Amino acid sequence: MKLAALIGGLGVLGATIAAPAAASGIDTSGSYASKIDYFGARYTPTYGQTFTVGSDNALNGFTFYLGGGAARVRAFVYAWGNSGPLGAALYASDARSFDGTAGDAFEALRFDIGALDLRAGQRYVAFLTTAGLGQPQGGEMSWMPTAGSFGSNAYAGGDFVYTNAGSSLDAIAGAQWDDTHGALGDVQFKADFSPGATAGAGVPEPAAWAMLIGGFGLAGGALRRRRARTAVRFA
Repeated sequence: MKLAALIGGLGVLGATIAAPAAASGIDTSGSYASKIDYFGARYTPTYGQTFTVGSDNALNGFTFYLGGGAARVRAFVYAWGNSGPLGAALYASDARSFDGTAGDAFEALRFDIGALDLRAGQRYVAFLTTAGLGQPQGGEMSWMPTAGSFGSNAYAGGDFVYTNAGSSLDAIAGAQWDDTHGALGDVQFKADFSPGATAGAGVPEPAAWAMLIGGFGLAGGALRRRRARTAVRFA
């Protein structure tokens, strides 16, 4: 194989590996329409949104929106069963402070993950919880704005879900949630995705790695042979 052809082939492979992935996502955010009240440590400590993963299966980050009283929360992602989270947490954030808002104003809480590979077609849940966290003085109740009018099905791939389980994460993850199966609609929520490793986004398959490493070996060998011939020719 000629060196130029070999390097050209490696260039095509490298371009395939390094090609940027087009992002996709879920977005039910917008202006205020209505809200779901009574989120907080003294009321219902855990509010969330289920969502379904499409062909772009790496979750890069997600956003919830809060209004009302101040709160300290953590965010989690789990696989979702018929009525609650499944298995272990796939993502857990550090504690995040929400300072509170007045009137119908609300603020975005963004959680960047990086790239969490999920299974296409599977339903998951992202949620905020006050469980196990000390709360700011006077921050008794927060709320989440709804996606469209109260109870509307703004997002067909999931629903607003919640639980009144105890103050520990074990209780939350092990409980049957009060899933209303869409009766309360959806909260405003954003999630962005890119093709994951299992979909060939940025991480070569083993065969591609073998071709790449083997190709560089051939290229190195060809260069060494060329240098040897050149040294002899000009001796």
